[in-house]
Amino acid sequence: MKLDNIDNKYSSKTYKFFDLLYKLLVVNLLVIILSLSIVTMFPAIVAATATLKNNLTETAIFKPYFKNFKTYFLKSFLMGICFLLAFAAGIYGYLFWIYQDFGDNKIMEIFAQIGIVVIVICLIIFTFIILHIPLLLITFNRLTNMQIFKTSIYISVRYFLTTLIMLVAASIVIGVLISCLFVPWILGIWMIIGISLPLYLIVKITTPIYYRFAKIDFKKINEKIEEEIRNDK
Repeated sequence: MKLDNIDNKYSSKTYKFFDLLYKLLVVNLLVIILSLSIVTMFPAIVAATATLKNNLTETAIFKPYFKNFKTYFLKSFLMGICFLLAFAAGIYGYLFWIYQDFGDNKIMEIFAQIGIVVIVICLIIFTFIILHIPLLLITFNRLTNMQIFKTSIYISVRYFLTTLIMLVAASIVIGVLISCLFVPWILGIWMIIGISLPLYLIVKITTPIYYRFAKIDFKKINEKIEEEIRNDK
């Protein structure tokens, strides 16, 4: 009878809810701690995505997270550095043009406005592509970084609506953090689930897509495309 009660307890919806909340809290804190150096932010997010996708049913959460961090560190670290440099260049370009004073030179002012629009569009497109990369790194770890990037372009366009929803979920992370400047108590919520919950929702939303893609050998497809390109030359 006691064993039945224990089994019912651990299979109840209430227990599952608080177990999920606890794991989201742990993952959230680990991402924040490992992102303090900035350069390890992307590996921390990739490890969190892998843990939320593959390890939530496990009892422990620390060990799977650090195992994922180690497994995907090299690829995600290199890609993260490239993304940081690209965004830094884009933001610098935006600030450069927006604060330029051209006086009465209307032609240069028009060029500056066009440049600002182009930079913003490029940053948005780049963000769309980056959203899928953590999931692609987890699903197709054998692909090179360039192959993962090209595959991400395809998926972000092919599943544009899903990518848009992912963008909204990711924007919540930044939006809630910014709102902490005006409403300090929100920082407590952000520290608990401000990163892990949007990531968890992204994993859930994209599960059907990546379940289908996991059956496709993108490595062979990319190699065939690259071979055809070489032959055309």
